[in-house]
Amino acid sequence: MSFRQGLCPPGLLGRMNATMRFLVWGTMPFGGFLGGVLGSTVGVRGTLLIAAVGGSLAFLPVFLSPLRRARELPSCPEPAAGDRSPDSLAPTDR
Repeated sequence: MSFRQGLCPPGLLGRMNATMRFLVWGTMPFGGFLGGVLGSTVGVRGTLLIAAVGGSLAFLPVFLSPLRRARELPSCPEPAAGDRSPDSLAPTDR
């Protein structure tokens, strides 16, 4: 979360947070559905085994990414004088 917040311009932090919440919490119903389908086809023990293996491998995307080798968090560049933030643009300007 700190990495995302360091890269995101301050005016877009709320939108970034809302998008991440949508992606994380929005996929939970699909996980529940998939768990129910697996539970009825392979059984409860098999479903729990699949969940345990999947949960133990959840670290791999971050472990294999360049983020692991980053030693300092990047920061959002300060806007130059006269630049307008995306929040101040009219809908027709986008």
